[in-house]
Amino acid sequence: MNSSTRRENEEFEDEVRRIARQLWPAAQFSGASNIEGQERDGVFETEECIHLLEATTSRTKVKAEEDIRKLVRLANTFQKRNKAIRCWFVTRDEPTADQRKVAERHRDLLNPLSFPQFQARLIDARGYLTTRDNSEFGSVRDPATGKGSPAVDYIEIQLSDRALGTVRSPRELRDDLLAGGRIVILGDYGAGKSMTMRFLYRGLREAYFGGHTTRFPVYLNLRDHYGQTEPSEVLERHARSIGFASGSHLVRAWRAGYVHLLLDGFDEVTTINIQGLWRKLKDNRYRAMEAIRRLLREHPPGGGLAISGRAHFFDSDKERKNALGLDGSFTEFSLTEFSDEQIHDYLTKSGFRGVVPQWLPSRPLLVAYLAARGLLAEIARSDNEASVDPAEGWDHLLDRISAREAEIEAGIDGTTVRRILERLATKARGFQGGLGPLSGEAVIAAFREVCGYAPDERGMVLLQRLPGLGIDRGEEETRSFIDDDFVDACREGDVLEFITNPYSLESAAGNTPLECGIGPLALAIVARESSPRGASSGKLHAAIARARTASTGHLVCDLVRCAFEMGVPVGQNVFLKDLLISELELTASLGDSSAVEFQDCFFGRVEIDAEAVSDHLPRFRRCYVGVVEGRLSERDLPSGRFEECEIEEFSAEASTTNSVLALDLPLGVRVLLTVVKKLYERRGSGRRENALFRGLDHRSRRIVPVVLKLLQREGLATFCKRGTDTIWLSDRASRKRVGRIIASPTAADDPLLSAARALE
Repeated sequence: MNSSTRRENEEFEDEVRRIARQLWPAAQFSGASNIEGQERDGVFETEECIHLLEATTSRTKVKAEEDIRKLVRLANTFQKRNKAIRCWFVTRDEPTADQRKVAERHRDLLNPLSFPQFQARLIDARGYLTTRDNSEFGSVRDPATGKGSPAVDYIEIQLSDRALGTVRSPRELRDDLLAGGRIVILGDYGAGKSMTMRFLYRGLREAYFGGHTTRFPVYLNLRDHYGQTEPSEVLERHARSIGFASGSHLVRAWRAGYVHLLLDGFDEVTTINIQGLWRKLKDNRYRAMEAIRRLLREHPPGGGLAISGRAHFFDSDKERKNALGLDGSFTEFSLTEFSDEQIHDYLTKSGFRGVVPQWLPSRPLLVAYLAARGLLAEIARSDNEASVDPAEGWDHLLDRISAREAEIEAGIDGTTVRRILERLATKARGFQGGLGPLSGEAVIAAFREVCGYAPDERGMVLLQRLPGLGIDRGEEETRSFIDDDFVDACREGDVLEFITNPYSLESAAGNTPLECGIGPLALAIVARESSPRGASSGKLHAAIARARTASTGHLVCDLVRCAFEMGVPVGQNVFLKDLLISELELTASLGDSSAVEFQDCFFGRVEIDAEAVSDHLPRFRRCYVGVVEGRLSERDLPSGRFEECEIEEFSAEASTTNSVLALDLPLGVRVLLTVVKKLYERRGSGRRENALFRGLDHRSRRIVPVVLKLLQREGLATFCKRGTDTIWLSDRASRKRVGRIIASPTAADDPLLSAARALE
């Protein structure tokens, strides 16, 4: 026997003895013995019985005859002790027919069995895994049906080592767990934590069934274990919840070191005694993690250990490590978002074959919701049909995200969760930038304002893990919104509520001091939802009149911009002063807004549609404007509309268009380059169709519609309808292709360029 085979056999014998000590704890200090000059793999004597063991990795008949002969002789030696005697012949693999034939001669004394069968006397691991497969895995759901088995295969998301900054794949983390590694997986809502944990579970399960390890994975949904403190209670309740009868065996197997432990959702755990006071949450969170700390601390060495949850559930990294009891043996990873290629891969597996718009969020959960709803599939319809508007997509996303979070609190539905998020988005507008910070008291106040009562224990857990919110300053226990599009979509709620009922004493938008306005996404959602909510032009006018007397200038500005967006004339004098407005679009559909005047305001960008009626435009007095788009110079500005204003620059888009048109290229290629530059220069934002004609001469303008059809055909663009306007959207997965076309229009071998060269 060579050294490698000998070492392999010795390790196998050690595993068999470990199980034996758990099976017969009264003989836990027993093991290998040397009796009558022969080494015995195991002798375990209890008060009732003497258990004799021989273990082998060999599959030969000769080795079986030798080991069984030793067992029978030793059994005869122990007969005089007047105790029952059982002999165990354990093979690494299923005993062969020849080995069973040898054992059959002593069937009254001897039990021949494979290692999995012997281990099953301690714990039926295969039975557990079969039962576990039929239960829920954390928050994993099919986005279309809500069931726990997604129809689309898992797309592997990279994980970033928070200490080193290096990137690891889920497969590498699975291998780390097989080697006894300890990891923490952190991510925001919808980042794919549970999907990644389930992937790790399946990888460990496959390794067990394949005979590559003697340890099997145990996957716990921590939300099922609030109020528990004892590891044995946690494991036994887990067994009952999935329908596995032998909870005590699961505890025994875990303590024996035969388990890779996966703990999903530390942010979903609470205790029975949490009170509705934010200042006590740090102590309460620590107490709530008691069972988790003990599971991590008492987990036997050698078994893999993984735990996941939302990073912002705790106020700081220090608090998280202290509350969970993480020591230096743990490595923390953050889930990255989908790359453009992964989004394309996921949607392809979902059966989607259309354009992937730039506005689509990168979080796996949100991508899945849109795909499941069929919103993205609308993009792949015929050339004459419009695709989904970003406002429609985000409106639906907020509904689905809120419904998912509502699962935590049975007494709160998805609509209420969304209203809480919208109220928090309004409160965040009380700060420059509109993201926060939000104190714990402000979060609780939003809950109370929406629900009419203070949050209970589980309501507090919901508030601590609200989607879209992250840690702002840990020492002050404050939160901030972390995604500009997400918070902007949420801002529409209170604005639309104010339009619907401007004289309500409880109107949040009317009673909150605002430091910033809503963005284009919120404007589009308000315009889209106004008619279904009964927000007519008359109500909008009444809301503007009310806001002028009862609120800050930013709310008035929001309502005026809503009127601009909806094409509703503003038939009353409105003066907006000293406001910071990131962008303002004055489109061809603008109603008569000549009664509106901006005074001493700061604008990041003002876009004036070439077809906008000059007499309908608002007035600007002593304003600073970073960029004016749609006009080439001060001489090109509408007469009498900009007085004493300072304009930093007129859009570089015009000079870019001119430089492209001056290239020595076929006209069709020049128009193509102009259009794709306009479409792709603003990541995540569409362009009105009128803007794509801007700066082109009559001959070039005739080619634009043909170029747009080419872009549709090649999957580089699609369009949607927003009121009477047509909005063109770029495809996020095609950015590299577009980059190659722009960088080298003469050398790039692209069918789009070939088609454009033929246009005249």
